[in-house]
Amino acid sequence: MSKYKCILDDYRKNEHSCTELCTHRIFLHGLDGNTGRVGRSGVPLHYQYTTPKSSPVREDKPDIYRAVDAYVETFKRGDVKSLYLWSKSPGTGKTTTASAIMNAWIIYDYLESLRNKKQPNEDSTVFFDVNAFQTKFNLHSMANNDEGMVSIQEEIRRTQSADFAVLDDVGVRGSSEAFRSYLHDIVNYRVTNELPTVYTSNFTIEGMKDVYDERLYDRMREQCISFHFEGESFRGVRRK
Repeated sequence: MSKYKCILDDYRKNEHSCTELCTHRIFLHGLDGNTGRVGRSGVPLHYQYTTPKSSPVREDKPDIYRAVDAYVETFKRGDVKSLYLWSKSPGTGKTTTASAIMNAWIIYDYLESLRNKKQPNEDSTVFFDVNAFQTKFNLHSMANNDEGMVSIQEEIRRTQSADFAVLDDVGVRGSSEAFRSYLHDIVNYRVTNELPTVYTSNFTIEGMKDVYDERLYDRMREQCISFHFEGESFRGVRRK
C-alpha cells in the first residue's frame, strides 16, 4: 500500500494509489499530506482522510450510515438538505461522521469540476469548531484585540458563505450575548440562503430554541434531517 494516502482512495475502481507527485493528492492534501483543500477547510487532522466508506463509526452505526450514504447521493441531484447529528453523550461518532461527510462533499465537488473542465474551487468548505471559536472570541474580547476581532469577522463571513459547512458542537452553554449573536448570524445566513450545513450537538434540535430565537429554530428544523447517535462514548477506545 502506498504511503501517500488520499481521500480519493476509497472511491477508486482499481488498486491504483497515489505517488508523491500525484496532482489530485497535492490539490486535496498538499505536498505535506495535511494541507490542500481538505486541510484548509479546517477538518481536524485526525479525520482528514476519513470518508463515509472508511469511517470507523460505520460498523457501530449501520442504520445511520445507510442514511448517510443516501444523503451523499443527493449531492448529485442538487437537493442537498442540512443534517443535525446529536447525542447526549460526547464521543459517539458525530464529529467523525460530520468530517467524513464533508470530505465526501469535497470529493464530489472536485470530481465534478474535473468532469466539467472547470478550475476546482479551493475554499468552498468550512469546518467550524464552535468551542474553539468561542475560546478565540473570548480571548480577543478580553484583550480588546482589534486585530484579533477582525480575524473573527473574517472567519464568520467565510463560514456564512461556504458552499458546505460543518458547525461542530453547537448549543454552547454559558456563552455571552455577543458570542451567541455571532453564532446566530452564521446560522441565519446559511438557513436563509439554503446552504447545506452539518451540525453536531449534545442537545436535541429542540434544544436550539434556547440558543437561537424561535423563528430561526423553526426554519433550521424545517431544513434539517436529524440523526440520533445513541450508545456509549468511544473516546479512548482503541478502534480496529
